[in-house]
This record gives sequence, C-alpha cells and structure tokens, in this order.
Amino acid sequence: MLNTIIWDVSPEIFTKGFLNLRWYNLLFATGVLGSYSICYYMFAKAGKEHKAIEQLRNYIVISIMVGARLGHVIFYEWNYYKDHLLEIFLPVTFSPTFKITGFSGLASHGAAVGMVLAVFLYVKRIKFSISPLRIYFENRRSPGEFLWIWDRLAMLVALGGAFIRIGNFMNSEIIGKPTGSNYGVVFARELHEHLCKQHASTIQSLTIRKASMSHIPAIKAPYQPIELSIAFKETMTDEKMVKRFIEQSLKDHLIQESYFNTSPKIYETYGTPLSYTLQKENGGYKASVYTWGIPRHPAQLYESFSCILIFIILFVWLRQQGQRLAPGRIFGSLMVTVGCLRFFYEFYKENQVAFEDDMWLNMGQWLSVPWIIVGLFLVLRSATKIASKDHLK
Repeated sequence: MLNTIIWDVSPEIFTKGFLNLRWYNLLFATGVLGSYSICYYMFAKAGKEHKAIEQLRNYIVISIMVGARLGHVIFYEWNYYKDHLLEIFLPVTFSPTFKITGFSGLASHGAAVGMVLAVFLYVKRIKFSISPLRIYFENRRSPGEFLWIWDRLAMLVALGGAFIRIGNFMNSEIIGKPTGSNYGVVFARELHEHLCKQHASTIQSLTIRKASMSHIPAIKAPYQPIELSIAFKETMTDEKMVKRFIEQSLKDHLIQESYFNTSPKIYETYGTPLSYTLQKENGGYKASVYTWGIPRHPAQLYESFSCILIFIILFVWLRQQGQRLAPGRIFGSLMVTVGCLRFFYEFYKENQVAFEDDMWLNMGQWLSVPWIIVGLFLVLRSATKIASKDHLK
C-alpha cells in the first residue's frame, strides 16, 4: 500500500525540564508572525501609521487567543467547564489531581468571532451616557475602515488557518474518517503513547512502521499492515514472560484499541493469535508484532492546502483589483469560501465530541452556516454597489 502513510510523529519538538516546545505552538506563532509581517507591509504601503498598525496587531492577537479558547469551551465542552471555570484560562486541571496540561482546546470559529469583534472595537469606541442611561458606539476612525481592514486581513486569516491545520496534523488531532481504501494516513501516535504509558515497566522503546503482507494473514478489509517494533526492558529476561506479555497483555490492549475506541486507528482480529516474531539481541529481547492500521483521511491537510490556495488567490486579487473592488467584497468571498469548504470537509472528519454523534450536522457545520450567510450578504451587497456605479456612469 504505497499510498498509505504511517504517522507516528511526536507533537513535541523537544522537552527539557519545564521547557516544552510543540510543533503546534511553533506553527501557530509562525502563522501569527508571518501574517503580521504581510499586514504591516500592506498597511504601511497604504499610508497607515506605525502606531495604528501596532495597536491593531495587539487587538487581534489578544482576540484570537481569547476567542479561540472561549469558542471551544462554549461550543464543544461547556458541560465540563461550567463546573471548572478556573480551567478555562488556566493551563491546569484541579481534578482528580492537580496537573499542568496547557490549553487543550481552541476553536477556529471562536477565533474568527474574536477577530471580528477586535476590528470592530479598533474602529469604534464604546461610550457610556448617564443621562439618559445608555451604551453606544462612537467612530474613532472613518466608517468604512472596518471593511477596508477586513479586505486586507482576509488573506492573512487563510494563511494563519493553513499553519494551524498543519499544527493539528502534527498533533494527530481532528483526524479524518476511514478512507475505505489503500489511500490515507494511519494515525499511530495515540497507540504509541498508550502502549508506552500503560506498559512503562515492560517496554523500553517502540517504533511503528509499515509491514509486509507476508508477515500477517490477509483480510478482506483495505487496511495497512503495520509492524510494532518493541524493545523490552532489561528486567524482561524470561522468554516465557515476554511471550505471555505479547500473547495476552498486548493482544488485549490491541483488541481494546480496535473495538472500544470511538475512533480506532488499528484493527486487530478477535479470537486469533497475535502475529509476531521474537529474537534476543545484546542480552535483551526484541519483538516485531504485526497488526493492521486503518487508513484515514488527512482532513487537516485538505484544509491546510485549501487555505494556502485561498491565500494566493486573495493576495493576487487584492493586488490587481483591490482599489476597484467595493468594500467587503474580498472579506465576503473569504467567508463564503472558507465556510463552504469547512462545511464540506466536516463530512470527512470524525466528530470531536460525543454529543455530535446524535446531531444531523456536526457543530463545525452548524457554526459555518452563519459565516456563509453573512459572506453572501457582503458579496451581493458589493456586487449591487458596483452595478449601481456602472449604471450612474
């Protein structure tokens, strides 16, 4: 199966003491910094002051972090966080024990809402009046500034989305559904981590890779043969003990992963002996255990590639026709395109939380609908304005 990739890459680049650098964090930061550089260039070219650009950047960075976090909490895991409010903005858990976890949930829809509000507050100023008692907004910049800014931020949203989805792929999260063919990615990292953690006293090291069809009995399903190359700890000196671990404990673990995981990454046949070879090298035992990996859609890469294309198209569009387009045309086009693609790609993804299994459309699809509607409004509104100008001429 040449079209199948075994993905067993660690999400961590390196860990030393309390320092921990993850691919997701690096890609997230790269997306933000890269987008800021392009944004600074575009705004400076348009004659915007350096101070104004810095202020807009601060608004947006804060809004992305807060909005993405609140979006995940509210839309996906409110049942948990309503009883653990401190954990919303603290990278720790307090139950069952205190543990530093980092932020394990960010939602792109929440980040998008946060960015829209940030640009709105950048353009408008909140005012309070005592007599009469009311809250209202006052322009701190020209009324057309909101859409002007968003027409230039649109491409950067797409660029940032591309980096974030690659980060999701590095984390082996937001995985796709089984392809049902010999094409796809076997996301083996979760199995790797579970085995090493649960059998830490037995397994010294583990590598998961492709295996030859000759090492494992054929089955009808289009699964990828994989090999679990296991080096055992020096304490495992008894061959019978090693075989018992492979044939019983490891077999049971693989069965659990195959039949009781909501999104299984492997398929181990029930009621048949585990296929393996065992050899002794340098005083220790090594085993090659054979099972089947389930190829899945790399949905994260689908979205990332789409976002890169959108970025290029919007960049060229703005560069060539930006001055002639009605305000909001590019922004609306982004909302419609990204919203429709997200809606479509969700059909190829596993649901992120259990309650989505009972929904007609999942949460990502429902949250995409308002963006598509607003985007269509902006595109059609812009088209009407252009038509009206042409008629007046």
